[in-house]
Amino acid sequence: MTPYYDDGDTVIYHGDCRDIVPNLPAGVVVTDPPYGIAFGGYTLGKVAGDENDDAVRWMFEHTDPHVVTGANHFADLLPTRGAWSCWDKRVTEQADAMFGSPFELIWVAGDDRPGKMYRILHGGLVNADRPGKKRQHPTQKPVTLMSRLIQDWVDDTEAIIIDPFMGSGTTLRAAKDSGRKSIGVELDERHCETAANRLAQGVLDFAPA
Repeated sequence: MTPYYDDGDTVIYHGDCRDIVPNLPAGVVVTDPPYGIAFGGYTLGKVAGDENDDAVRWMFEHTDPHVVTGANHFADLLPTRGAWSCWDKRVTEQADAMFGSPFELIWVAGDDRPGKMYRILHGGLVNADRPGKKRQHPTQKPVTLMSRLIQDWVDDTEAIIIDPFMGSGTTLRAAKDSGRKSIGVELDERHCETAANRLAQGVLDFAPA
């Protein structure tokens, strides 16, 4: 396999994760998969593989995902053991009027244990990473969120973070900023280019959570 991008710590592969992931080294899967809800994406287009739940079914059948965002959309596919956390996207009641869902559930593999609340304002015209900066992916997560998920739930700091549904590379950017190695796979080449550009930058400044 030839990487689309490789800086020594972070590697991107362009293609179908079902073909690529089985050939990757062992690692910890931290991902925001397609939810299987045919999300429209507004002006940023549709999410590849989101027309049904085939992608997320494949993930649970062929990998051992550790941290999975948006899991409330496919709770029936989750293994019986795991912990729940919640990303509060609005933080205040006044912000609840913003378009879109005000929260998202995050599933973490392992024993049923206390979850965490992540209060990070993000949605509509508000970008938690950088106020006023346009997002590059229809379901792009803030780097702040993915950084905290990796810090809180991936205890082995030497483990490679693997994201089979990389999108614009937020998980990889978060891993790089925390000094961890990572590998991402993305079906849409446009997002591979976006992710490569994000990873080629220096350490990002996080907006207050």
